[in-house]
Amino acid sequence: MATSTANPQMLIIGLDSADGNCIDHWCNEGLLPNMEALRRQGAWGKLRTTAEVMHVSAAPSFHTGAHPGKHGLFHAYQIRPGEQNCHRTHAKDAGLPPFWKHLDEGGKKCIVLDAFMTCPLEDFSGIHVAEWGTWSWFSDPGASPATIWKEIESRFGSYPAPDSSKVLRAPDPHRFREQLLAGVQRKGELIQWLMKRSPWNLFYAMFAETHPAGHYFWHLHDPSYVAHPANGAGGLTTALRDVYVAIDQTIGAILAPLSPDVAVFVASVDGMGPNYTGCHLLEQALKKLGFTYDLHADQKSGYEPGKKPLEPTRKVKKDPMKLVRDMVPYGLRRKISFFLPRGLQQQLSTRWMTADVDWGRTRAFCIPNANEGYIRINLRGREPQGIVEPGSQYEDVCLELTRQLKALINPQTGFPAVREVLHVDDVFPGARRGHLADLVVQWNPEARITTELSAQACGLVKTEKPGYALEPFYTGNHRPGAFFIARGPQIAAGQTVEGGHILDLAPTFLNYFGVAVPEYMDGRVLGDLFSSYEIRRAEANLR
Repeated sequence: MATSTANPQMLIIGLDSADGNCIDHWCNEGLLPNMEALRRQGAWGKLRTTAEVMHVSAAPSFHTGAHPGKHGLFHAYQIRPGEQNCHRTHAKDAGLPPFWKHLDEGGKKCIVLDAFMTCPLEDFSGIHVAEWGTWSWFSDPGASPATIWKEIESRFGSYPAPDSSKVLRAPDPHRFREQLLAGVQRKGELIQWLMKRSPWNLFYAMFAETHPAGHYFWHLHDPSYVAHPANGAGGLTTALRDVYVAIDQTIGAILAPLSPDVAVFVASVDGMGPNYTGCHLLEQALKKLGFTYDLHADQKSGYEPGKKPLEPTRKVKKDPMKLVRDMVPYGLRRKISFFLPRGLQQQLSTRWMTADVDWGRTRAFCIPNANEGYIRINLRGREPQGIVEPGSQYEDVCLELTRQLKALINPQTGFPAVREVLHVDDVFPGARRGHLADLVVQWNPEARITTELSAQACGLVKTEKPGYALEPFYTGNHRPGAFFIARGPQIAAGQTVEGGHILDLAPTFLNYFGVAVPEYMDGRVLGDLFSSYEIRRAEANLR
């Protein structure tokens, strides 16, 4: 038997972008007593994660048990093969189902609440609530069955903190802290109600509050960070920690009535740290290097020294969307979009992103992002207006881009700005590879990028404000910091598990319930986590 009971139960508590280093530190300091108790009673481990390459890919990778080349989700904005412009990613675009779909088909009763980057499934017999209290929406708020949503609204009302689309400027930290703490409390009450409302084998709920808290409170928490207030953070020094402490207290309340036979997992698949990204400078660098061109721009290329700059491929009228964008000040555009339906808001924002790109001259372009740099080659046959030929020309552009980007430095510190440029074909091949970027620029945190980049080929690239002072105003940004804590009847106490990956979690959950692990999953069952544990699929794929 995979478990010690005929009707096994597992509670999974997800902490959206909660940082494993913070968890470890505050557990050791006694500030998170409930999570520390779980560590003593069971196991703990830091995990490798697909966030080491693409941060937003971590949640769908965790849920599907597969890497982004197979499920195809990696960012809020993506480009599909056959399209030229970005679209707002929707959770239904995932090429693979989440692990609870397999449990449902295996006869297990599942309740899922606010799992990041998911949407209610068709032909699902359990309960799945989406976008009630998540930070960034990848689907419309709703539930399966639909009646459960009305019950939740009647009993608990709306989630008390805003989602990311409603944060138009850096939020007031005092008010935002109170909103997030209220969100933790309300989410905890909802979880406890759902747990009592219906029988379950799997209960998976995610707390979203650690995600925005990391984005907007990091500078208050970290005195070594360049944006830390010169006169100190005052009563907000512990704002980030306060959110973690509140979640820990809520976890204690959730666990109190549970039988010791219920397996418990607490996990995060990404982390947070200081924001030293150079994404706000990358598009300008690509233009100065001659990879991206604007319509009607008198642009000099550093890409092919000595050669005449490329002429516009055609005489074009200005894109109407660009005319509107240029006529309406940015701040006013944001205020107007706040009141538009979400679908129209997203259509306008994605169309504005590339309204001035001259595709006839552009060989590579940025997919807008505030984490790592995402570059897409304007590839003939994949992009409708592609000009780079597949094969050797594509490879040459990738190699030249890599060389030029790795030459960038932060002139303020003298450190290389780029730690690595990864070719996605090398790390995430698969059926959905065409939905991903081609190159990923990993910024060097030691460079401490704020307002400048430079290289011989492009000269100085500069913005008036550092990245954390530009939309989306993140003083904290994602860094790999995945971890898990597990307690259960067959989990030996006091373990520190090493060498695990977030891709191992879905196979482990399926195996715990005796459900076969699909061959497409890339992880392995963490059999060494359990004592007297039968691996349900001996041929489980290794990474």
